[in-house]
Amino acid sequence: MEKRILIADDHPIYLMGLRALLSPLAGQYHIVDEALTTDEVISKLEFHDIDILVTDFSMPGDKYNDGLALIHLIKRRWPALVIIVVTMIHNPGIQRALRQLGVHAVISKAGLATELVHFIKGLSGTSAFSKPTADALASTGISLTPKESEVLRLLLRGLTVSDISARLNRTKQTVSAQKKSAMRKLGVTTEYELYQQLQQLGLFS
Repeated sequence: MEKRILIADDHPIYLMGLRALLSPLAGQYHIVDEALTTDEVISKLEFHDIDILVTDFSMPGDKYNDGLALIHLIKRRWPALVIIVVTMIHNPGIQRALRQLGVHAVISKAGLATELVHFIKGLSGTSAFSKPTADALASTGISLTPKESEVLRLLLRGLTVSDISARLNRTKQTVSAQKKSAMRKLGVTTEYELYQQLQQLGLFS
């Protein structure tokens, strides 16, 4: 199954370059959309199911800040998303802060041509894209129903109960009950704890 990529940069020429760099990976990876501002990044993450975000560090935006604030927001809302930050900034403190926030790679625009494809190829076969399936969780002694697993997967992509209800054509009450049931079985009370628990179980990188 192809992994879905969102690319983001406020310079159209860089977006063209990213598309050209990633084109040889067609069949494994698919660029589903692109963004020119921080506002577009958030709206398109809300609209699409994205596996990988390749984003510039500094971009304009009216509603959302850029830089560390943007990455912090994205990681909070989409904790399972693989994030690759592309930047001209070489400040070690900023790079360290990005990694502490959970960014998977910080790549210099100067080395983009070789480093980006190399890193994305290295993601293949890792647990970064593992899904919390009923079978996978059952192997840990935790038994979730397929519907509970589906709700978890969408929650960890940043969707709300209302979003999931509309997507799966279930009532909000049903989705909420499946969410609570799954979290109870996993012994967690918040979505952050949920992600941490699945990470410890080896279902997310």
